[in-house]
Amino acid sequence: MFSRLATFFVLAWSALYASAAITILAPSPDYWWVANSQNLYSWTCGPNYNEGYTNFTVLIDNPTNKALFAGPLALVAIQWDYDCSVLIPNLSQVNPGSGYVLSFADVFNQSHIIAQSQAFEVKPFGSAYAPQPSGVSSAVTATGTGTATASPSSTQSAKSNAVARSPIAFGAVTAALAFVGAAMMM
Repeated sequence: MFSRLATFFVLAWSALYASAAITILAPSPDYWWVANSQNLYSWTCGPNYNEGYTNFTVLIDNPTNKALFAGPLALVAIQWDYDCSVLIPNLSQVNPGSGYVLSFADVFNQSHIIAQSQAFEVKPFGSAYAPQPSGVSSAVTATGTGTATASPSSTQSAKSNAVARSPIAFGAVTAALAFVGAAMMM
């Protein structure tokens, strides 16, 4: 009885881990970007969401208006999942307009999309920024002038916590549970 329960627990835990997905929180219809300015993108991150991807390529595209933007364009070649949110220094390649989407793609195969944002708008330079999305670290703030600040302590703590949230550590726990479950079945 106990070994069946342990096996069920290990299988359920593995299925939960495999079914979690990255969700792009910003940009979105409510959190637009501003052209020629610094802009924030954020996502659900960590081993509970990353589907085994510890890094990905960040792409921007406008599939509804190719005359406005002939994308996709790689904004970041290799983005680490543990960052959770990133401030892009200057969005000079993107013209104001609506219908843009941000995609996270496999680093080795950009046609394999891991996550995609809802369509969002890029407003003209000098426009006000949208309110900061919930779930985004308060260590990153943006103003209408295109400047941003990040506190060194929060940046360092996010990077030092990366090991604790890494899929390798999570995978080791899962493997240990599977080993214990298998040993109990013998």
